Amino acid sequence: MTQRRVTPATCPGIDKFIRPTVRYLKCHICGGDVEIWSDEETGICLNCGAEWRPPKEEASCLEYCEYADKCREIIRATKH
Repeated sequence: MTQRRVTPATCPGIDKFIRPTVRYLKCHICGGDVEIWSDEETGICLNCGAEWRPPKEEASCLEYCEYADKCREIIRATKH
């Protein structure tokens, strides 16, 4: 049986930072797939190599939440 990693009790907004998800957009240059992870600011077209920035969505809770500093510490710890 594999051991599941336990996440500290925090706000649900942190999930997209410590459990990134991938999405695919169409490249504006060649029409290929651009892979963009939720914890990254840019993506690379898998066909032509063009760099992409995803369109801005709603503000991240890290921009306004009073507990954002605590969440940033958790995010940094999980990336190392």
